[in-house]
Amino acid sequence: MSEINPVPGPATIIPPSRWRRTGRLLLPALVVSVVYFLFIGYPPLRLLALVQSGAQGADWQPGTLILLTVLVLPILLRLAAEWLPGAAGRTLAAAVMTWFGIAFVAFLPVAGFDLIDTVASVVAVPLPRPLSGWVLLAIVLLLSVFGLVNAQRLVVREIEVAVPDELSARVGGTRLVQVSDVHVGSRSGRFLDRIVHRVNALPADVVLITGDLVDFANVAQEELASLARLRAPVFFAIGNHERYVDLEAICTRLTNLGVRVLRNAAVEYGALQIIGIDDADPRTQVGRVLPYLMPDPQRYRVLMYHRPDGAQDAADWGVHLMLCGHTHNGQIVPFQLLVRRVFPRICGVYRLGPLTLHVSPGTGTWGPVLRLGSRCEITRITLV
Repeated sequence: MSEINPVPGPATIIPPSRWRRTGRLLLPALVVSVVYFLFIGYPPLRLLALVQSGAQGADWQPGTLILLTVLVLPILLRLAAEWLPGAAGRTLAAAVMTWFGIAFVAFLPVAGFDLIDTVASVVAVPLPRPLSGWVLLAIVLLLSVFGLVNAQRLVVREIEVAVPDELSARVGGTRLVQVSDVHVGSRSGRFLDRIVHRVNALPADVVLITGDLVDFANVAQEELASLARLRAPVFFAIGNHERYVDLEAICTRLTNLGVRVLRNAAVEYGALQIIGIDDADPRTQVGRVLPYLMPDPQRYRVLMYHRPDGAQDAADWGVHLMLCGHTHNGQIVPFQLLVRRVFPRICGVYRLGPLTLHVSPGTGTWGPVLRLGSRCEITRITLV
């Protein structure tokens, strides 16, 4: 009796046809194009149509130049930003991304208007034009200005975390300051200066930076130099954006400034054991790395990991306090709804048995320099 092998050999593998390969490329491109037009193209074009329309509702139609300006020019400018050196390219990139953010902010008011206008037209009571367009434009401008101003504000949040009784005498009253997701590159070195000034005014016993401090390549050490002025010892764990750019150079610059970079490592600082784990895409990263480290039973154990994954693995290992960031608390409403689907523990304090998890909404911004429905936060955690 011959044995049947269910696994096909090389001769039985049929390569995908050219049409199938093309389809695999076209579908993602189509989805991206639809999303881009819906959230970036449709809101400004619709606003233009409303403010330019006649009183009888005859909508204005954009010409080719307007369409190219709204739909193509921002993409070309963002690509050009990659070729411009230093601060010029980063400033242009931030400006384009902020325009994308403003268009996204405009989507809900414009889509809401169109929905109401459709219902009103069915009952023969269409909303007035161009007045409706000007009102919508005013709403979008007010939201955008508020978002821009809110992205500059630094809010200090105070949290108290209870420690185990056997460690309270040693660590009670210790003040930890968490800074996360500053995104120097998208944000300027001056913004980092303001953060350092605010942290020094608290004060703190230790400063913990939970990733995405830098998000552009070739950010000079001079732009990060204010970190050397922090009065408390500083520890850093990398985020995803450091991985995307010049990671080793960033770590060298931070080390030169006196920042202790922890990469899948643990150190003792007074009565604290501070652990830093490298950011990684798999949700198993924390559970994969921690078994290679030894928990110190005589110290309060603090884990820095950029994204809010692996909390249960951390609790099982013996971490007392886990500090994360990454989510930005959605940064711009209603983006929180999507982020929460990926990271249910999106922002704030969560408890898993003996473990306390804190997810920072971020101290800076990424992409658009806008904050709506979220804030730029420095968190001071007092162990009690």
